[in-house]
Amino acid sequence: MLSAYRFDAQRSERVDDWEAACKDADAQNLVWLALRDPSDEEIAEVRGALDLSDELAPRLRQQPERASVADDGQHLYVTLVAVAGEEDAPALVSVECVLGANWVVTSHPDEIAVLEEFLERAEGGGEIGVLDAASFVAVVSEWVIVSYLRAFEAVEGALEELDAQVISQAPSRDVSAELDRLVELRLRVGSLRRALAPHREVVTSLRHPELDALSTEASGQRFAELETRVAQALDAARDTKDSIFGSFDLLVARIGQRTNDIMKILTLGTVILLPATVLAGVMGMNFKVGLFDYSWLFWAVIALMLVIAAFVLAAARAREWI
Repeated sequence: MLSAYRFDAQRSERVDDWEAACKDADAQNLVWLALRDPSDEEIAEVRGALDLSDELAPRLRQQPERASVADDGQHLYVTLVAVAGEEDAPALVSVECVLGANWVVTSHPDEIAVLEEFLERAEGGGEIGVLDAASFVAVVSEWVIVSYLRAFEAVEGALEELDAQVISQAPSRDVSAELDRLVELRLRVGSLRRALAPHREVVTSLRHPELDALSTEASGQRFAELETRVAQALDAARDTKDSIFGSFDLLVARIGQRTNDIMKILTLGTVILLPATVLAGVMGMNFKVGLFDYSWLFWAVIALMLVIAAFVLAAARAREWI
């Protein structure tokens, strides 16, 4: 699906004749061609109208999986990787940006929430039309970085819920489900960080306008500021990883407490049964003693065992061992 928008200093509008809009675009307005899950016909139409490189144009259909920058001398190809999908099951979606003199083409296979939000903000007005193509991509890149920050915040929220569950759960409850959840979150953070890290190279390349024909000093300044945002997102990834290790330590402490409770019960059972075992051993010795001629003595020994067990339980209760 292809959607075209034209921005100037006062307004934004959706256009049907995007080819004419791209030809008429100048320094006072900017045309954005947004492709979502484009067909081969749409790719061919855009490729022919904008005279894209035969070598790099296929990136609009099959985007690289890693953030990168390519240049064919006339156009600049910037690949971004955004986080899409639900918070519990985020997906990484590549966004291919092709920059021309006063137009930008973006292409991605699935819906990306942050880009939809950016479009809503852009349609609400503003001065996007005064941006050059590279500066526009810098703004889009910032929204992409926001998608990572939201993903890390979602992981932090999941960890807080997991910590509360671990703290409040019964000591005897199995924690294998929580361990599996921690492994899942750790793998998610690692995947997000590996996808985020290459954006630092992209930003570093585009912050220097002298390295390509389309970047400007204004876009270079924007990408320099974006470099700080990328560093903040990488720090968020590191902090989230540390939080996972903290949750793991809490879970291990809970497992240790459960083990201690089990050992306490076993020890108490041993203390209760040991005197009875000694009495039973003594009374079961094969000596002809007249004491064993009294049948009531059997019940006296049983009663003594029960008294000792009750005394041990009362002492443990008084010392708050149980």
